[in-house]
Amino acid sequence: MEVLELKAQHDALQRIVTTRDPVKALSEYIWNALDADATLVEVIFERNVLGGIESIVVRDNGTGITRNRVREDFENFGASWKRTVQSTQQKRVLHGKEGQGRLRFFSLAERASWTSVYREGDHLKKLSVKISAGLLNRSEIDDLELGVSDTATGTVVELYPLKESFDWVAGEKGRTEFTAIFAPYLLHYPDVAILNDGIPLNPSANIAFAHDFPKQVVIGPTRTIRDISLKVIEWNGSVGGRKIHFGGEDGVVLGAIPANVTAPGFEFSAYAYAPFFQEISDANLLEFDGLNDPDFTAVLEKLREDLGDHFRTRQTEKSKELIQELIEAGVYPYQGDPKDAVEKREREVFAIATHAVSSYSREFKRADDPIRKITLGLLKEAIKHNPESIHNILHHVFNLPKSKQDEFSGLLERTNLGNIISASHLIAERIVALEVLKGIVFNPKHRKTVKERGQLDILIQANTWIFGENFHITLAEAGLSKIMQRVAEELGSKNGKGKVRKPDGSVGRADTFLGRLVPHQNQMHREFLLVELKRPSLTIGRKESDQLEDYVNAIRSQPDFINTSTFWNFYLITGEYDDAVRERITQKDRAEGILLEKETHVVWVKTWSEIIRECEARLHFIANKLQIEVTDEEIERRIKDLKSSIVGGGGSDISGESDDA
Repeated sequence: MEVLELKAQHDALQRIVTTRDPVKALSEYIWNALDADATLVEVIFERNVLGGIESIVVRDNGTGITRNRVREDFENFGASWKRTVQSTQQKRVLHGKEGQGRLRFFSLAERASWTSVYREGDHLKKLSVKISAGLLNRSEIDDLELGVSDTATGTVVELYPLKESFDWVAGEKGRTEFTAIFAPYLLHYPDVAILNDGIPLNPSANIAFAHDFPKQVVIGPTRTIRDISLKVIEWNGSVGGRKIHFGGEDGVVLGAIPANVTAPGFEFSAYAYAPFFQEISDANLLEFDGLNDPDFTAVLEKLREDLGDHFRTRQTEKSKELIQELIEAGVYPYQGDPKDAVEKREREVFAIATHAVSSYSREFKRADDPIRKITLGLLKEAIKHNPESIHNILHHVFNLPKSKQDEFSGLLERTNLGNIISASHLIAERIVALEVLKGIVFNPKHRKTVKERGQLDILIQANTWIFGENFHITLAEAGLSKIMQRVAEELGSKNGKGKVRKPDGSVGRADTFLGRLVPHQNQMHREFLLVELKRPSLTIGRKESDQLEDYVNAIRSQPDFINTSTFWNFYLITGEYDDAVRERITQKDRAEGILLEKETHVVWVKTWSEIIRECEARLHFIANKLQIEVTDEEIERRIKDLKSSIVGGGGSDISGESDDA
């Protein structure tokens, strides 16, 4: 046995070769194998009977370590045969030239042993080298007899016993980190294979997208750093943490730090190469968190800026693809082109939010199109208030991880959009209003006594979304109220206030109407929502439907609307309808509930139960996620407030009467 003494003290060696990253430590032995022209490198985790990892073995089929090379490299710290050559025998790039990588085992195990078969002339020879973590400056070398299986060159490195459990290194997480480190090398040399616990690293199968940036120059505080190359690889799955990997000009990874780049929906690795990074690595500085070298800081800031710009562009591209899919599925909540700059910005934010939801919410992905349409409609309404409030939607509704919520908020802050609605508040108010409405129309305590004027109409005025999201925001229209009053007077007799004479000469009565203006992007166009409210205890028949049709025709023919662009949405809401009405509103090739449908107007007849059921269906998915509960006390309090409002004379009964004919 020959003993070699390194010309360096143990304490000094310990400080230099210590690393907190076991993947980086093991990577040194893989790099040494690749530098020896290995085409197969296996990282083997040897386990005991209980499944615990006892030792780690790195086996390769490279050229091996010769006796002369052992004497040169293991006796001189910081020396390596690689300093004197530019490439391997097979013309591959070289990784290490500092002669330090072999001692990285110190952070993993108590001992390391190398068993190598090498060629000397026409003969194969075999040797072993052993180093203890307690004596890093001492190497024991033995010549060994060739065994029956020693028919080719190669090296086996065994690290044992381990200082702690490294189970995760043998699993998916370790494999993805190895993949990120060796991806550029494996992509460049496709004939090379690296196995981690028997599973090959296969970066090409997991690449979703790759991009090379133009070389650039960064002017730092003390020097100019030239020839900086940057490459980014986007992965189909997790890579164990987004990192920027640094390498010298030969393109071999020397170290890595967290990328800290906002990129929702992307898993990526970035690779920056420059002679400058070789200098940083040679000084062993890539091991330290918060490296404050001013020039490195300047370069890192530029790299992160470029990556941020890249992923914002990629976000836009992927969002466009997703939006097109939503449009084709019929669930995209916007129509046509944006009407102004504000809506354009809102759509951009909506695209970002939808992409985040689509990427991370399993329940959203699994939802049927009708549910997705409802959800996206509500999400659209959420893009109106402030970046912070969206957290409740992303967390409570879509179960996005906090890190993804933070990334999304970071993107929102860059959009300069300050009006994103607090959707949780909006939805909660809708649910409360719906519960109050149910209490009014279904509870026998209120069903027989509720009034259209001052009670139902007040509730409906504040919640026109009940008739559809396009009526979410409607405006009070004094002019329309006057026209409705005029029509009631024209249809009624002078001696019978509020009485309506139908075409056959019989007398009817104009009932309580609610009229609202629906905002429209075309200032020359007007769209109105008119709702006739019937008390929940009433069953209507042909007489009431004919009366409504007369009123519809009369109000549309007013001189105010002749030769103008106007559309009318009429709703008759009642407790029940008879078979005659049912026959009229259940026609073939027409949505159930439509009494009349023309180019300028549509007339719906709905029961309170139908309206409520439709609203519940729209809110069901979100309501369950937000887990909003409305107490009986809250419902009763709000109904009491509505009933007390009649004392003040509020309401919109255009006839001045609230009784039904």
